[in-house]
Amino acid sequence: MDLEGALNKFRPISREVLERLVEDGIIAVPFSEQDRNVLTALSLIWKDEWYVAQMNKSFKPDKRVMMLAFPDFGKIERYILSSYLNLKPGMKISIKKMASRIQMYFKLDYPVFKIRRVRQIAYNLRRHERRNTRKQVIIQLALFREAEEQSR
Repeated sequence: MDLEGALNKFRPISREVLERLVEDGIIAVPFSEQDRNVLTALSLIWKDEWYVAQMNKSFKPDKRVMMLAFPDFGKIERYILSSYLNLKPGMKISIKKMASRIQMYFKLDYPVFKIRRVRQIAYNLRRHERRNTRKQVIIQLALFREAEEQSR
């Protein structure tokens, strides 16, 4: 079975998840019987809301909301976003200062253009905060993205 066949057979597992499972060495293409068993179990778990809800309980509510709204964000992007979202009114953090914080906490040089992109997302969310709470805006973004992906 190839990747395309697996996409059809093991829904709701997405292409990105399958590719990441292969990349991380959890499964291999072509799929062995053991790989198919793993994918079957994952598929059954992700189809049942109860399992998903139980697994999500281990995350704090704010992190759950962030993961739904920004599924492609990793630890560093979530750090940048929360740093900018939690600023007091009128306060700002320069991109250079954010880059130095990332260097200090995560011990790596993070691309400035990615910091700028996440900062803009945070500022856009803060702009909408006047009318709604931030969590409501993030949840609305997540629901919009989910609906958009399902319509494809």
